[in-house]
Amino acid sequence: MKIIDKQILKQLIDIRDNGKSKQERTRAGAIILSNSDVHLNDIARIFNVTTRSVFGWFKEFKDDGISSLKCKTGRGRKLLLDVDKHKSIVEKHISNYPHQPKKAFALTVEEIGIKMSYDTFKLFLKKHSISAINE
Repeated sequence: MKIIDKQILKQLIDIRDNGKSKQERTRAGAIILSNSDVHLNDIARIFNVTTRSVFGWFKEFKDDGISSLKCKTGRGRKLLLDVDKHKSIVEKHISNYPHQPKKAFALTVEEIGIKMSYDTFKLFLKKHSISAINE
């Protein structure tokens, strides 16, 4: 992939050096290496990804330009506990059993019907400032 436009190349270098996410920096770096005639297989090996991933980055860059380097929204693992739906349930069980957070956890899991770990439950408590006295 050859980039003729110096402005785009300058933007890619800036993203590679100062990009917000690791994914942006990696993709920009891969495109810059490709511009320097580094083979697709070598780029995949450098970034420890498959050649299919690298080819996908190139295709998206060719189609969408610089904006393709950013991660799309909705990526990653979805939350098990929704604040709007589950916070009141968790607060109810914690207030009923403030000294027994494991019991509150068990009752919450039973009521909601979602499999999760106790650590996930504790993180939810911490993130939403729900106090349990003895963790």
